[in-house]
Amino acid sequence: MQMQMNLTVFGVNKITVERDVYCSVFAGQPATDPTQTRGYEVMKLSAEPEVFDQLADLKSGDEVEFISVLKRAAGGKSQPFLVGVVPKKAPQGSTAKPDSK
Repeated sequence: MQMQMNLTVFGVNKITVERDVYCSVFAGQPATDPTQTRGYEVMKLSAEPEVFDQLADLKSGDEVEFISVLKRAAGGKSQPFLVGVVPKKAPQGSTAKPDSK
């Protein structure tokens, strides 16, 4: 089952370990409990290596929409795994023709 996630992305890493390629996305959200956390709650999410290439023009703090799946984790829990980036839609007025005189 795939789902979409909107995240504020701070960075993305790709690393190769013994011919296996891994990718991590560092994202955040505003603190849900300001008495315990100041600023953003930051999380590290695993991703397909292609996600790194799809975020070539990323600027820290950009809002990005991802496609994710749930993967099994330790202790019988599940965690999101990012499999791709939803392409940005072109602005509505971008196909308008210039005025001719």
